[in-house]
Amino acid sequence: MRLRKTAINLRVTENEKKKLEKSARYCGLSLSEYLRKVGLGKEVRAASPQSFYEAYRLLLLLKDRRKTMREAEIDRALEESVRLLLEAYHDLNGGEEDSQKTGDVPWQ
Repeated sequence: MRLRKTAINLRVTENEKKKLEKSARYCGLSLSEYLRKVGLGKEVRAASPQSFYEAYRLLLLLKDRRKTMREAEIDRALEESVRLLLEAYHDLNGGEEDSQKTGDVPWQ
């Protein structure tokens, strides 16, 4: 990795800073990494949290085995899927206050 010694100061509004930080978080990058890549015209992509993939795998397993599972097992698997999806949601949003307004459930 190159040693970076030169700093660039950039003035933005508080709202612009929040948007940039959120975009960087969606890509799994620090704000500096995100701004450097975007500024140099490099591609940036959103990165999903690990909990999203865990929830997806659990839902696939539930789909495949639902006919042989007891109702209590299905309920536990669904509850765990919801927990993992909420974790992924909060990871992406960095625990922002808007996600906390509705009692931890973003779709309400």
